[in-house]
Amino acid sequence: MLLLRLFSLIIISVLGLGAKVLDYEELKDKPKSLVKDYYINRLINEGKYTKSQIQELSKDIFRNGGAVKKSIDTILPPKYTLGACSKVGIKNILDANTTCQNMLTSIAFSLKLDNQTRQKLAINLANEFKYKSQILLNLNSKNPALTFAKQGDIDSFVSLFKASSQKQKDEFFGIEFDKKTMDMFYNAKGFTQILINLVLKRDFDKFRQNLLKITPEITEQKEAFFLGLNAITLDNTKKAKAFFKRAADTYKLTRQKDNANFWLYLLGDKSILNELARSNDINIYSLYAKELTHSKPFNIYVPRPKIKKSTKYDITNPFVWQQIADSAKDKSQKELEKIATQFYSKDTVSAYVYFMQKASNWEKNYFIIPENESLNGLSSIRKSMIFSLARQESLFLPSVISTSYALGTMQFMPFLANAIGKKELKIPNFDQDAMFNPTVAYRFANHHLDYLEKYLKHPLFIAYAYNGGIGFTKRLLLRDDMFKNGKFEPFLSMELIPYSETRLYGKKVLANYVVYRALTGSNIKISRLFEILTQPALTDNFRK
Repeated sequence: MLLLRLFSLIIISVLGLGAKVLDYEELKDKPKSLVKDYYINRLINEGKYTKSQIQELSKDIFRNGGAVKKSIDTILPPKYTLGACSKVGIKNILDANTTCQNMLTSIAFSLKLDNQTRQKLAINLANEFKYKSQILLNLNSKNPALTFAKQGDIDSFVSLFKASSQKQKDEFFGIEFDKKTMDMFYNAKGFTQILINLVLKRDFDKFRQNLLKITPEITEQKEAFFLGLNAITLDNTKKAKAFFKRAADTYKLTRQKDNANFWLYLLGDKSILNELARSNDINIYSLYAKELTHSKPFNIYVPRPKIKKSTKYDITNPFVWQQIADSAKDKSQKELEKIATQFYSKDTVSAYVYFMQKASNWEKNYFIIPENESLNGLSSIRKSMIFSLARQESLFLPSVISTSYALGTMQFMPFLANAIGKKELKIPNFDQDAMFNPTVAYRFANHHLDYLEKYLKHPLFIAYAYNGGIGFTKRLLLRDDMFKNGKFEPFLSMELIPYSETRLYGKKVLANYVVYRALTGSNIKISRLFEILTQPALTDNFRK
């Protein structure tokens, strides 16, 4: 068989993997991967090794960042070479040569200098570095932001905005700028993050009013969408419509188009509801549209294998799964479907779905309903919550490892897995790699949900807490501008979640939840879930 030929050699080398820290000899010949990075990190922090062994392993890092890089740097500290200008600072910048003066006088650095020092530096650099000399002179003007704008130096305009304190922002940018400057600002490097930060915080209205001048036709995708949100928060629905229309027209992903179109619906275009109801992507907006228009429901594929296990490949072993997944990257649709059939069993149905979804270019909607002893006796509502999280976290794959080393089906971070396993459930000899066992993962998820549901009653807020933490969610809900009764709520609050990952995660889990409630026979309308988001008594115990 196709897959058997591919992996006959792999199984021999990895079947002995246990849920313990792997030593150098066990790791050295493993293929470069995120999985190997994870185990190298564990070895450094929990195992025994020599410096030379870590030196060798460091040559085989898959992702040179995050936890494993920090761990390696503690053993093999990076060697830094002091530059020729390393001893030059604010106090002695005038004593430096012109090369160092030019190199060090970024706008952030130069804002810390007094006018007289900037003037002297500008004179020093006038012949050799004319552009820098002009920037320094501009910083001495009454309003540097306006000066940069008039000169068309939009890069310095952006740098000044980033480097300014809030007091300086109010002074320099709290004025009206012309349309030409704002169009240039839109096309400048760094604009997107400035825009998103301003909109999410909903402050600095004086400057944000300038963003309404940006020509909608030059905008696209995420920037157009956030400009639409900016207009909404400034109560300019006409501009909001123009920006959301551009977002809908330029977004590539269906879920993103649906999101933008939903805002056009909220802004009065009721005809868009029928378009949303025809979407082929399951998301909170298409589900809502189908409910309101009484449209035909989505086609949902729920695999129901009869046999317990159909392959000798242990997909709870992260090395095995990494190799299987990597080998399928360039396979054709027919080859992927052939691989998938080898995993059509209760224990490996997640791998079956993974390959079938790849074969369909992720266009078919598969929803797994796992059978596991840790799920026995749970209510359909609790199961729906667990399934909704698992589908978003890992597609139910038992041995996936994230870039932050979240583990397994339910993607528990090691610190939380160890806290629950050792301190709360008091499991003898618990090791965090037990999270690759779905039975353990579901048990931990159920236990963790018991904790979260002491404070949270709504699946969206539970999703926020599962992803971003209970502290983050508490702070979010206690804000006076989030999930309160008001125009465009709760949808505006859902767009203004501070972290992009949590923002999208919550939406996806909520859509999963509505589907799983239907599949488990405990239907709930998404309209009802939206309706109660601004009613604290029905959603959480943090708000009064």
